[in-house]
Amino acid sequence: MIEISYNLNYQLSHLENLLLPLFRKHYDNDSLRVTIESANYIWCAYENHQCVGCALMTDIGSYDGLYIILFGVSESLQRRGLGTRLLKKIIKWSRKNKHRFIYLHTEYDNESAIKLYEKAGFQKQFDHPDYMKELPQFDYNVLPMLLLIK
Repeated sequence: MIEISYNLNYQLSHLENLLLPLFRKHYDNDSLRVTIESANYIWCAYENHQCVGCALMTDIGSYDGLYIILFGVSESLQRRGLGTRLLKKIIKWSRKNKHRFIYLHTEYDNESAIKLYEKAGFQKQFDHPDYMKELPQFDYNVLPMLLLIK
């Protein structure tokens, strides 16, 4: 059984063991650790005491929004609904906590991630709203996506 929880005292090694294989082309051990430590909110899915899904999030300044820094599901569990469950919990929590939107980046060629995010209600974002100035800048090959929370 997979349990999804928010902001418990997750062991850093659990997060690294999940995220490093998924994002190795963008992060080394040190930069991933810095990224994990920069998150204001961490959601994790655990199965048999092993982290199998994770979302690192941060506030977007004074705009009442959230930015998903990294979102990953263990490769062995991808396309089985875990990412959808994790996103639904995050969206429900965000609505309850009066956040107005959730923003993220994914790669243009990551079709499965784009499909997952669109299924959850995210839309491709091609303009550059003011709050983008407060976010990290990325290469040309990333696709910004936005979910307005109602």
